[in-house]
Amino acid sequence: MPSHWAGVFTGLFGQNVWYKIIKSQLNGNEYDEIEIFPSDVTPSRNIHELARRKERQSIKELEQKVSERTEELTSLVQELSFPIIPVLKGILVTPLIGKFNEDRLSDLMQRALFELSRNKAQYLLIDLTGISSVDDYTIFGIQKLIKAVRLLGGDCFVVGVSKELAITITLSGIDMNDFLSFSSLQQGVEYALEQHGYELMLKGTKL
Repeated sequence: MPSHWAGVFTGLFGQNVWYKIIKSQLNGNEYDEIEIFPSDVTPSRNIHELARRKERQSIKELEQKVSERTEELTSLVQELSFPIIPVLKGILVTPLIGKFNEDRLSDLMQRALFELSRNKAQYLLIDLTGISSVDDYTIFGIQKLIKAVRLLGGDCFVVGVSKELAITITLSGIDMNDFLSFSSLQQGVEYALEQHGYELMLKGTKL
């Protein structure tokens, strides 16, 4: 091994010697050619540098894996946090979960409009059942989504509005008088069906 001979020559000459591989049979050459030369590099120092280089490479690979995993988890959280669910023909529901910032609201709007167009749906129901409180920014984002859906020729309204949420929305100061809201998802679905000219029936009895 070149490093072995470098150590041997270091002992013979009493001076630090290191090596450089000029040609190698491992690289397809007919023979090995190694240059031995005086150097400040010692075997122990070289091993230390190799170990540090390997450590830096391992850290870089780990950081890359963490970055890729973070992107996967972020994408998964986005899909789980606001799924767009077809419940009946022409009717989609998106249950909102957690708090929203600018990025989440932007993703929600893009996905909702895409699914509305892809499913050729007429109605999008924003379900707030899973939200205990909303801030002014989220309310403003919902208002923007409703307007965007209407620009596509659809209709959008809010369901699952609790008494507490109703008070919060009322006190927000944002004008929400031009859209419909219902206290439950069932009421919202029934309303959308009525607009389509359908009725929900249970064993011949009108609901």
